[in-house]
Amino acid sequence: MFRFRQFWISSMKRILDGSKMILDVGCGQASPLRFVEDSYKVGLDHFRPYILKSKSAAIHNAYVLADASHLPFRSKSFDCAVAIEVIEHLGKQDGLRMIKQMEDVTQRKILLTTPNGFFNALAGPDALNPEEKHISGWFVSEFRKLGFKVYGLNGFKLLYKAAPGKVVLKFRPQALFAFLASISCLFVYFFPSLAFQLFCIKICSAKRETQSYMA
Repeated sequence: MFRFRQFWISSMKRILDGSKMILDVGCGQASPLRFVEDSYKVGLDHFRPYILKSKSAAIHNAYVLADASHLPFRSKSFDCAVAIEVIEHLGKQDGLRMIKQMEDVTQRKILLTTPNGFFNALAGPDALNPEEKHISGWFVSEFRKLGFKVYGLNGFKLLYKAAPGKVVLKFRPQALFAFLASISCLFVYFFPSLAFQLFCIKICSAKRETQSYMA
C-alpha cells in the first residue's frame, strides 16, 4: 500500500497548498504534516511526550498543549485545520465539539481522516500513550450531514481487524490480502462506505478576523 500512501500524502499536500497557517489537531509524535512545506504549522496535542517528540523532529513551527475538543485559538485564525486519526479517540459529543471548533478557527478548509466505523483498537503494550484507544466510530453519512466531502482510503474495510496497538489484515496469506487491499484502493476512494478509512474534506469560506492565532 506504499503507492497509495504516497497518493494520500500527495492529496493532502494538494488540499493544503497555499495555506499560510495550518493547525494540526491531535498532532501526535509523527504527523504527516512533516511532508508539508512553506506553511506555518501549529501542532496541538494533550499528551506532552508526543509534543516533545514532534518538537525534536521539528515537524511544526509552534506547539500548544491542549485538548482537541477545546481549541484555545481566535476565530478564523488559520487557513486550514487537520485532524489525522484523531476523532475516533474522542466520544461522540467531544468529536462533534472538535469539528465545530475547527470550523470556528479555520477560514478555508478542514481535513479529517478516521477509520470507517468503530474498530475496537486498544493501546499496544509498547505504546507511549497507554490511553490511546478508539472510543467512537464514524460513518460516511455522519460526515456528509456535517457538510464534508468523503473519500475512501486503504482498500476494503472487510479485510481488516483490530489488534493491540494497531489494525491488521484479517486473512492469510498476508501477502495476497495486502495485494487485494492495494488494488481495491482506487475503487474505495470513490465508494467510501466500503473503505477501511475515511478521508473527509470541508470547504469553509470566511475572512481572517485577526493576525494572532492564540485566544
